[in-house]
Amino acid sequence: MAATQLKGKKGFDFTKRNKVSIWVSQHPYQDIPDAYFDETFSHKNKRATNTWSDNFRLQYFEPDFMETNGVQTGTVDIKKAAGECSFSSSYIEALLNKAKKKKLTSITWIVLLYEHEYSVKRSSIGKDTYLTFVGAFDYDDSAEPLFEDVSAEC
Repeated sequence: MAATQLKGKKGFDFTKRNKVSIWVSQHPYQDIPDAYFDETFSHKNKRATNTWSDNFRLQYFEPDFMETNGVQTGTVDIKKAAGECSFSSSYIEALLNKAKKKKLTSITWIVLLYEHEYSVKRSSIGKDTYLTFVGAFDYDDSAEPLFEDVSAEC
């Protein structure tokens, strides 16, 4: 199912089961304004928008399907950042290959949006001031975790 843009609505609906869309930043986390993350909720407080979702033309996202991870200072390996947030290793190799091609292996933070298949082709947006879209990957929640102890902080 392709992303659709509903008439009269801003952005695209990229929801798709068994997919994870991933964005990363190489921008120092402490330099990103809080307003970038401030969420506005709708649909019984289950759907949200913020500056990030508006910039990438997402109609909405469900905060329960989002994980973020990173470091306050310096950088972290993308495999570590993603692996600490995921209960599935199913997409890690594809993510690492795509990140390497885009020279995005050392990052400051990562956003994982599950049950979404973001498309630059549909939105025409691949990056904003703080985040770069890496790709959308198949996600199998029954696959083994990448790390034994997945962080509860994500």
